[in-house]
Amino acid sequence: MKRIIYALLTLVMAVACTSQGHYKITVTFPDASCDGDTMYLTNYDSGDTVAQTLVANACAMIEGEVDTSFMARMLVHGQRMGFVVEKGDIAIIWQDGRATGTNLNEVLNDLDKRLEEIGDNDSLAVEAFKTTYHENVENAIGPWALNYYLMYNEFSATQIDSILSALPARYRNLRRVQKAIAFAQQHELTAPGKKYTDFSNAAGERLSDHLATDKVNIVDFWASWCGPCRREIPNLQKIVAKHGDKVNVVGVAVWDKSDDTHQAMKELNITWPVIEGGPNWTVPTDLYGVSGIPHILVIASDTIVARGLQGDELAALVDRLVGSEQK
Repeated sequence: MKRIIYALLTLVMAVACTSQGHYKITVTFPDASCDGDTMYLTNYDSGDTVAQTLVANACAMIEGEVDTSFMARMLVHGQRMGFVVEKGDIAIIWQDGRATGTNLNEVLNDLDKRLEEIGDNDSLAVEAFKTTYHENVENAIGPWALNYYLMYNEFSATQIDSILSALPARYRNLRRVQKAIAFAQQHELTAPGKKYTDFSNAAGERLSDHLATDKVNIVDFWASWCGPCRREIPNLQKIVAKHGDKVNVVGVAVWDKSDDTHQAMKELNITWPVIEGGPNWTVPTDLYGVSGIPHILVIASDTIVARGLQGDELAALVDRLVGSEQK
């Protein structure tokens, strides 16, 4: 499991300073395919561009002064990777997805190795991020690891507030932490037992256009680039094959390009309707407090019955709901 994980998309910059001074970032690419492209160094938390340069001869370099070490994202040719900007010479071999040469980046690399050993065991990953943010509260890694810890857990806003009360006050000002709190609040407003919240894309296509009041509705938040999302599609197809017109599946493509969504639909043989809004469309995920995908809602009679279930758990719930409707 790399720092570039699916759900993506919600990383945090750090504000604690471990060193001040000059930094030099050298990025080496495997070939000349990125030559002529602009490489952007951005701040994880704000998304602001810190610096940019052109790739030439399969290499690019950015240097400058850092007053406060921070988590950064390097973007080029539609790809990205995260690392710490701090004093020193930072070397990045692009295909490896890691930065070396400075202390905090080596800490990140050690965490990466641990996550790779953990694999798909989310509970162990949660503990790894919890331990990491506790051990790095005062440096650039702490807020980043805290953000992943919050992503992996469906904490309430009250629980997040309790966690933050034990951390430096500056953590509350981080944009990603504030967003985590907002997501938790929205998650509570769209919890099981609540009426579903409708939304639409720029074309005016609404979720309600595709829901059926007399069926069990399965709403799947997904993206073409998301491996776990793609692996869940066959499970949904099995549910449809088993229950036929008793169930109704609606896809919601988020954080994805339209062409990529359509290509994935062909590859995965997705026959149900998919609402899409482009790579920057966040309306549905903001409304439902979704920070990671796949995320599935089960809606019956306009009420959210469950959310976040996948695989056998989802199938078992649908079995029960369809069975109860047939009685």
